[in-house]
Amino acid sequence: MKVNWIAAAAVTIAVSLGLPLVSSAQSSTYIIADLSQPEGPPQPPPDARPAEVKTSVQPQNGVPPAPMIEPQAPAAAAASAAVCPAGEEEATCDPWRLFCQKECGWNINGFVHGGWTGNPDSPPSGYNGPVTFNDQDTFLLNQLYLIGEKTIDRETCCWNWGGRIDLLYGSDYVFTQSNGWETTLIGAPKWNNDPFYGLAIPQLYTELGNVNNSIKIGHFYTPIGYEVVPANGNFFYSHAYTMQYGEPFTHWGILGQYKYSEEVNLNYGIVNGWDALNRAQDDPGFILGLAWAGERDTLAFNVMFGNEPTTVDPTAYSTRYMHSLVYTWNINDCWQYVFQHDFATQENADRALANAAQWYGINQYLFYKINDCWKWGLRGEWFRDDAGVRVTGLRPDPAHPLAGSGFAGNFYQITTGLNWTPSSNLTVRAEYRYDKFSGVAVAGAAADPYGDGTRTDQSLIALDFIFLY
Repeated sequence: MKVNWIAAAAVTIAVSLGLPLVSSAQSSTYIIADLSQPEGPPQPPPDARPAEVKTSVQPQNGVPPAPMIEPQAPAAAAASAAVCPAGEEEATCDPWRLFCQKECGWNINGFVHGGWTGNPDSPPSGYNGPVTFNDQDTFLLNQLYLIGEKTIDRETCCWNWGGRIDLLYGSDYVFTQSNGWETTLIGAPKWNNDPFYGLAIPQLYTELGNVNNSIKIGHFYTPIGYEVVPANGNFFYSHAYTMQYGEPFTHWGILGQYKYSEEVNLNYGIVNGWDALNRAQDDPGFILGLAWAGERDTLAFNVMFGNEPTTVDPTAYSTRYMHSLVYTWNINDCWQYVFQHDFATQENADRALANAAQWYGINQYLFYKINDCWKWGLRGEWFRDDAGVRVTGLRPDPAHPLAGSGFAGNFYQITTGLNWTPSSNLTVRAEYRYDKFSGVAVAGAAADPYGDGTRTDQSLIALDFIFLY
């Protein structure tokens, strides 16, 4: 194994603290029908926003989960009461769980997620262009998700340990694999031979911590970005281009968070790059950032840099830098606004491997809580793939019309939808999405990204469900 620097660092930290070595993982950013949260990036302080990194009871990137409007101070709530219509009486019961949930020790829970997407263009291939997760014009069992978790106690000064393991079976497995783990060193599948359904293990880590610290050692979701992999951490069924093509999904290594003050958490990490346990060139990547939480708003800023393979030649490595900023404003008890900006650049990564490739964009979200059962959301995005090296067809299906294609230019999408939560266990989501591309094809057989390579725009209608167990 060529990642001995990861193992050595992990052992050194654990031994120095006198703690046992256990593999596991933690949880997600916002659980739609629950008051806990799915895995997400580093979070604000526990008393302001749960301090964690894409984890239980955590907003993503230190930003409060989009669909959930957080309670305000009495004065703020009173000020917004005239604006926000009274909803139904808030539910007081927790979701039903298949396994008994304990206050300490290991717990097992999860969810089932599936949905249908309709494409009015009815492309013969059945693919919805470069849209991922709900990438096909049919019904999909996206995620049968299982979590085993022992949370750490962030209320004590004593160091203690926990951990988590996540198992994801379904059509989404392909989008969250890491090189050298679910796949071989050259990217061939290890145990998944079907391009449509398979098993991924996106988290497997030990966590050490106390009131001011959290240190994860192993395999975990990235602290970068706003949207997350677990379906119950997002308002929308579909995902932004920024999340799918502009950011890492997971890391192997060490990720820490230090509570600097009541409002500020500092994030730091040393990992084996983007989505990789083992690869041809195992260079450390570095993560630095902070999460700030105010009375009504939060801000998270994370930077990552290190050597990464280029998209056009996986054997060629060069320096890649990226940053992500996420700002959330809880306007009142009903309205919430989210702004995200990502930027990334990589040396010698364009098609000629001579100049830098860049990708960047802006996402904006607006959410309105109608009542305790209904929420409305709007997402607008501009994403630019400057050199045409990021946006393509990702599913490993030879019949995918975008396989190997690249598109240099601007991708725009606007999505609106409703979330209906009739019980603590069930959420049903409906959405309409419109995509538009402005640019040129720079590789592959497809001339345009939509309609099996024949269109520059696309409309999608989707309906999905999430059931917690």
